[in-house]
Amino acid sequence: MKRGLLLSLLFLAACGPSLHQQQIVEQHLLSHRYGDADTVVEKNRSQYGDRNILLYYFDRGFLLHLAGRYAESNQFFAKAADEIDRLYTQSISSHAGAMLTNDNLLPYEGEDFETVLIHLFSALNYAALNQWDDALVEARQVDARLNVLNDRNAQKSVYKEDAFARYLSGILYETRGEFNDAFVSYRKAYDAFQDYKKHYQTSVPARLGIDLLRMTETLHLSAEEEEYKTLFPQSVTLAAEHPETAGEAVVVTYEGRSPVKEDNFINAPVPDGNGGVYLVRVAFPRFVPRPSNVGFVEVTFRQGNMVLKQRSDLMEDITAIAKKDLDDRIGRISAKAIARATAKYLAARTARHEAKRRGGEGAELLTGLLTDVYSIATEQADKRSWQTLPGKIRLARVPLSPGEWTGQISYYSNQGQLIEERRLPPVTIEKGKRRVVIDETLR
Repeated sequence: MKRGLLLSLLFLAACGPSLHQQQIVEQHLLSHRYGDADTVVEKNRSQYGDRNILLYYFDRGFLLHLAGRYAESNQFFAKAADEIDRLYTQSISSHAGAMLTNDNLLPYEGEDFETVLIHLFSALNYAALNQWDDALVEARQVDARLNVLNDRNAQKSVYKEDAFARYLSGILYETRGEFNDAFVSYRKAYDAFQDYKKHYQTSVPARLGIDLLRMTETLHLSAEEEEYKTLFPQSVTLAAEHPETAGEAVVVTYEGRSPVKEDNFINAPVPDGNGGVYLVRVAFPRFVPRPSNVGFVEVTFRQGNMVLKQRSDLMEDITAIAKKDLDDRIGRISAKAIARATAKYLAARTARHEAKRRGGEGAELLTGLLTDVYSIATEQADKRSWQTLPGKIRLARVPLSPGEWTGQISYYSNQGQLIEERRLPPVTIEKGKRRVVIDETLR
């Protein structure tokens, strides 16, 4: 193998957003300077390269979402959706190159949950802009994306449904007065949260019982109402406390950072072509959590002497979903990694034999040394992922009478210690309408 090609492939394997850029972005996020964080990403567009353009769209879409620049955010999420669709048709030459290096040579297609979350964040963007019809379109895109993923994975993936997306669809249908569809969405959310509890240890949100009871009463579904009264006895009184004259603040909060991938190396035996076996070094990715200090979140709204408080429900544990989804696919990833290592071993053996034929044992020794270095240097797992994502998403729904309210969001540790408190801009509530409020802490 020529030195130029070797260096070229090593360079290609190293492309991506730099660690320095990621650290600067996190510093801005810690200070809630979301616009500055987006500017850093925008100015360093070239660091992503063409193969990682999807990560660039992900980062810009989410940072603009946090900055409250919802329309701009949706432009990047739309580009991300288009890129994901385009990448379903892969370049044969890229895959061939990756068989002699690693999957970093391939365009990044996104983890399954990442490709779903772009539609969820887009829906929240539209909802924050009070464009409820467009928000519902994006919520339906979640369903379409999940169908594509389930077909591709032959229904074998653990991540088949997104409970938060179903729940958000329920809010959107309810806002439009489409109560039958709202009830169906809440019920699907309940089913999905059963799987979340089993696979990700995320409990069914207490407030989902309130919503199911309210919808069954509105639709006069007596049998279903009795069923949910049994399932959610603590929600019966709360469901009856939602006055028809009230509006509602829907508060979505993000906390912590999503997990990052690291290399996990093993030595795998493969046939050496002479009746024996040869140990090849194989790299697999694994997600490593970046734990948050937040244990629970409390939302407070004030109007004069009236003070209303509510603890948010955990809706999406992105860290748990990422780890389980990757673990679920590790068998398929392993087979591909071993095939790649075997291909590199066979190519190296052929190169050594050819070098010996042309230049003798000295050339064979030198070629063997170079191919060994190349094999070790290029054996890396694909460690790319959407690193500006939060670790968890929570939601609170606070019924509020019409008028202007001030609010704050308090982030607490599991021990009840206040970690961060954020004051909200004044929120004006109208009768029977909803306002979406979005906040984030990196702590």
